[in-house]
Amino acid sequence: MSGTRSLDSDGRGGLKRREAISAAMAGGVALAGLSSPAKAARGIRTLTSPEQLRAAYDHVIVGAGSAGCVLAHRLGRAGRRVLLIEAGVRTDLPAVAAPPAWPTLQESALDWRYVTTPQPGLGGRTITCPRGKAVGGSSIINALAYQRGHAAAYDRWPAGWRHADLLPFFKRAETFSGGANAWRGGDGPLHVLSLADVSDRTPVAAAFMAAAQESGFPVTPDLGGEVTTGVGWNQLSIKGHRRDDAATAYLDSLESGPGEAQVDLLVGTEVLGLEIERGRCLGVRLADRVVRPQADVLLCAGAIDSPRLLMLSGIGPADELRALGIASAADLPDVGRHLEDHLLLAGVAYQARRPVPASHYNHCDSLLYVPHATAGESPDILIMCLSVPFVRPTVGPLSAPAYVLVPCHLRPRSRGTVRLASSDPRAAAIIDPNYLGEPDDLSVLAKGVEIAREIGAAKAFDDWRASEVYPGPAWTTEAGRHDFIRRATDSFHHPTGTCRLGDVVDEALRVKGVTGLRVIDASVLPGLPAAMSNAAVTAVAEKASDLVLAG
Repeated sequence: MSGTRSLDSDGRGGLKRREAISAAMAGGVALAGLSSPAKAARGIRTLTSPEQLRAAYDHVIVGAGSAGCVLAHRLGRAGRRVLLIEAGVRTDLPAVAAPPAWPTLQESALDWRYVTTPQPGLGGRTITCPRGKAVGGSSIINALAYQRGHAAAYDRWPAGWRHADLLPFFKRAETFSGGANAWRGGDGPLHVLSLADVSDRTPVAAAFMAAAQESGFPVTPDLGGEVTTGVGWNQLSIKGHRRDDAATAYLDSLESGPGEAQVDLLVGTEVLGLEIERGRCLGVRLADRVVRPQADVLLCAGAIDSPRLLMLSGIGPADELRALGIASAADLPDVGRHLEDHLLLAGVAYQARRPVPASHYNHCDSLLYVPHATAGESPDILIMCLSVPFVRPTVGPLSAPAYVLVPCHLRPRSRGTVRLASSDPRAAAIIDPNYLGEPDDLSVLAKGVEIAREIGAAKAFDDWRASEVYPGPAWTTEAGRHDFIRRATDSFHHPTGTCRLGDVVDEALRVKGVTGLRVIDASVLPGLPAAMSNAAVTAVAEKASDLVLAG
């Protein structure tokens, strides 16, 4: 793997796939230039150089992604002096704000453009691993989906972090378009739009809703409410037809207290490591200085870069670090291990009889969380209905008009790793998710394809379906089925677990064996949520802010 953190996409197919999606978007928004910084948010000082730092801070937050923005908002409102450090810049790109334009953002200048190692389970393919490189982190380049998932997935987590513990923080985070109730919040910073509350949904999504019911699946009126399985309308982080990401929701809504702003946002600055001395984290290393807060360092760099920064600083598997010339500060073998990620299969594709109207949202207006065979258990299969020709190049071509049913594996058994390539603080980590490393994962995806094909063949789709293009005849033999799955499988881009709660951090998200340091981001999740991961990360950060304020 290259030693640079920004890698090109030649030969990987990810960029071509996203270009195909972008070309299918009616009235798509082109990717424009970057601005550094955009208009300053009220209550925040935006800094472009470490020379502008104030003399003292209570907390330093590393990474202005979803978790970092939540923490800056809550700690700043509480009067704490906060330094939030982000390697990227604040952006006002039109493509960020426009929900249908999200495919143009991945592999752009707003993406670290990471890639995995060649994956034996996928025939040696490498897979893109998009991670946001801007204020707002991955919440500005993702597909906007904001769903909590099933309670049972959280109830497998340690005590204090289960669904009942997190529900108040899910509610505190959001303003839900359907209004507040026992399950939903009504006055939080982040706006969540249910497409049940709009009238301009694409008709292919309505056909999917009817076809899923025809196949025996129940309807749920609110995928984030009391019943989180069944077929329903998508829910997205949107406010007034624009993306509501972590930066717009949490930083732009930060009210300044009396006197000067409590939060400094330092952009365009990489953190190169942590300053550890005799078991205590004293601060963070920049290119020309160490910044030392009076209280905790809060590491919020995500499931790839949080373990990378810990290991660069001597916190991780001691023998592996010594082999790279890094002295051990805390021997924590689980740092960088237990990498989990959702899988999707792109896809079960249909040629349409006529042009498919474009989505005004994220191209997936409806979706099905398949109820588990065991009552009360979290689903392991999600089927998304996409109104664009979304298939992997390794599957084959698919021209418009087309629509695709995309099965997703919500509970894969395969586990991977994030490791250091060297002691160079600017070298990208080695990312090995071990996709389809466990045979059961292939079996679950095969079941997802069967369900998707059953729905796709339902009468409700007769008015749209011209023919099934993929998998087509490949599905007639076991060898053909396995080959199709390995060629069509991709990542849902929800890496978690590399600084897992209980193994690397304690119940208050403090790094074991090191004082003055907490990790708060997707890396601490002790299991994948049965949904997209952004809502879970936001709730975890909301709860973590209370823990930090409590000392």
